[in-house]
Amino acid sequence: MSGPRSGEGLDIWVVVVLAVVAGQALKVALYSITQRRLQLAALGQSAGLPSVHGVTGGSLVTMCLLRLGWHAPETAVALVFAVITVFDAMRVRAAAQQQRRLVHELVLLGPHAEPWRRRVAGYLDALAHTPAHVAAGVIWGFLFAFAVGTV
Repeated sequence: MSGPRSGEGLDIWVVVVLAVVAGQALKVALYSITQRRLQLAALGQSAGLPSVHGVTGGSLVTMCLLRLGWHAPETAVALVFAVITVFDAMRVRAAAQQQRRLVHELVLLGPHAEPWRRRVAGYLDALAHTPAHVAAGVIWGFLFAFAVGTV
């Protein structure tokens, strides 16, 4: 896969990068609308709606399917990559939730919790992947790659 063949349009990786960039722009727009102020910090977040992990995997698999077909080794590798990436994103979320519960019990519910409340509150509210964020990312990646990759 050195580059697009004649008449195939943009290279697979260009479409994947464009899907991620467009997904991050969508994320900024969605978060800015819901917060009623510009949320440029969302550009640097891989979690959230849509998940960068989901967008990357969904668009990569879609482009490989469109360009190379289902039986191509590259498509198989892209599919395995996408499944592992999405699975790991969800495992990180589960681990973060366990850690959040433990920290909450140890720090915030203890007898001397008051000095720690504000300091720990920001840490506990870190963004994490949710199934909806990852699913939206996969769908966004598929739709974007299908729309741009077939042009």
